[in-house]
Amino acid sequence: MISLADAKANLHIDTDYDDAVIERLIAAAGDHLKSIGVNMDADPLPPAVVQAQMLLIGHFYGHMEATTSGTNQAIEFGVDRLIAPYREQGL
Repeated sequence: MISLADAKANLHIDTDYDDAVIERLIAAAGDHLKSIGVNMDADPLPPAVVQAQMLLIGHFYGHMEATTSGTNQAIEFGVDRLIAPYREQGL
């Protein structure tokens, strides 16, 4: 589980103004990873899963709106590559 302090450090935030928002984003990123088959109950989480969750938190924090302008591209070695070994495969 990513702590509020770790997420804020990753986002380079040192005020308490957005704490509630960041806590919600931590939960949302974890829920998303769990929904696509990543075991989020491991203790500790593998570093690649932590990094994937941090990438999602950063993305969610930087894109608070449902739409965006400009061109967006996935990072080649982004979330999908980080979590691939940790996704539970269905039958």
